[in-house]
Amino acid sequence: MLAHLLLSACSMSWLHRDSPIGQPPAPEEHAARVAALKSWRILGRVSIQRGDQGFAADLDWQHEDGGDVLRLMAPLGAGTYELRRGPSRIELLTPDGERFSAGGAEELMAARLGWSFPLTGAGYWVRGIPAPEPTPTQENFDERHRRTDFAQDGWRISVLSYLEDLDPALPRKLYLQHDDLKVRLVIKNWKML
Repeated sequence: MLAHLLLSACSMSWLHRDSPIGQPPAPEEHAARVAALKSWRILGRVSIQRGDQGFAADLDWQHEDGGDVLRLMAPLGAGTYELRRGPSRIELLTPDGERFSAGGAEELMAARLGWSFPLTGAGYWVRGIPAPEPTPTQENFDERHRRTDFAQDGWRISVLSYLEDLDPALPRKLYLQHDDLKVRLVIKNWKML
């Protein structure tokens, strides 16, 4: 009887060791699970540096299928910038209450803020995955098959850490760079809508 139990335990241990249960998903599986998160809101902090100019703010970014609402709240009562992108309208509201619109979010940010990033691509990047196009290059992955670094559309995207208590895990700290523009992002809270 004891020999039978030992043999059963050994064979079960061997089966469990070779089983994919408990293994991290392959990179494409993780990316597909993250890409399925279509509506979300992140709260955090962003710092932007271009040359010797810098800007830091609290960040509140809500993304849904119909568009984005991106709020940058500057410290010490300096006000809030709000970028709204809908199906047919892109608008920037300044702390002074002025409203501006343009053909594209990047064009509007560059004209009014002095810097910009591709809002559509960044909506993927903050989730730790590349946008569908163009094809990313220089991809690196961690031991759990999550992207830690890749290049896309002239940008270098580095995921410095993930929030491990989320399923799937989502980025907590990111660093984005394009030429002399550097964006550091710390996400304190992910909410699925």
